[in-house]
Amino acid sequence: MVMLRHILPVMDHAVLEHEMMRLPAKDRAILADALLGSLDDEAVRGVEAEWALEADRRLAAYRRGEIAAIDGATVMSELRGRCVA
Repeated sequence: MVMLRHILPVMDHAVLEHEMMRLPAKDRAILADALLGSLDDEAVRGVEAEWALEADRRLAAYRRGEIAAIDGATVMSELRGRCVA
């Protein structure tokens, strides 16, 4: 992470985003978690509130029969497969 501190001030945000998107999914997830953790409490609450709204929308769509449920084991297996690549 020390190396990034030297690169970030001179790197354009678009270039930085492009480079981050080239990381493997697992590394992007770790980076996303670290970035969210670096935000102030108000910003984190905002992100969490947005995720809560998304969860409510998905549950409502499921109850209307618009989307199907997938069991947790299947989801985790698919995610692990994506992280390996």
